[in-house]
Amino acid sequence: MLDPIKPPAASRPEEALELVSQALSDGDLEAALAQYEKDALMAGWPPLGAPGEADQVLAGVMALRLPLYVRISQVLRGPELALALCARRIAGTGPDGERVWFAGHGCAVLRPQPDGAWRIAADAWRVSGTELPPDPPEIPPAIAGDPGSGEGRGGQPHH
Repeated sequence: MLDPIKPPAASRPEEALELVSQALSDGDLEAALAQYEKDALMAGWPPLGAPGEADQVLAGVMALRLPLYVRISQVLRGPELALALCARRIAGTGPDGERVWFAGHGCAVLRPQPDGAWRIAADAWRVSGTELPPDPPEIPPAIAGDPGSGEGRGGQPHH
């Protein structure tokens, strides 16, 4: 059964990227796909689905059940085209219990549609790596003879 509520339409180019991120994070593939043109091109997304096929790629990302974060850094907007530069990140523990981390910069080409909404015509994400960032080192508990509070650890200056 189809959802009677239509996905939101982007009134600004950057809003389309934000709506994709929100929809995938919420598990709403239909709402994510609604932000793309029918024959949109995709490249460089994490290896989750067939390259270039938006529905399979986005379904693979959504299957991780992790939030997709996007930060728009710049939008170059013309009357018939816009280029949005962004950074994206997916991090957390996937449904299989494994830690997941994808991050990198990307860009999207967007076009205004006859109904006034902006949709993504091409979307590229250069994933800078899939290796997990290192865990922070553990801080050992204090032992006898360690400097006291404010001494030797960036505390009060010594005179």
